[in-house]
Amino acid sequence: MTEYRITEFTSSDMDKALEAAESLRSIIETAGAEFIDILNCGDGKGMVVAKYSDPATMETSSAVAKQAFGKLIEAGVVDGASISARTGSVMISF
Repeated sequence: MTEYRITEFTSSDMDKALEAAESLRSIIETAGAEFIDILNCGDGKGMVVAKYSDPATMETSSAVAKQAFGKLIEAGVVDGASISARTGSVMISF
């Protein structure tokens, strides 16, 4: 069953956050996701949408997600207190 992890965050400089995220591409690619999209939602708000083929793959990717966000926090481009994640299973697709 397809699973999604959606993570919201804030950044004082979204361009720098996206640049820092790009530098983590080799780490993020090891997460096993079908895709990971980073969205700029405006006003310093961002969202990461990750799609996984099954719950086990999503669960094992958690360490990669934590590592990547940790590096973004260390770089000062993401506010660690703002990170909020939720997960869900696909019920229906159109």
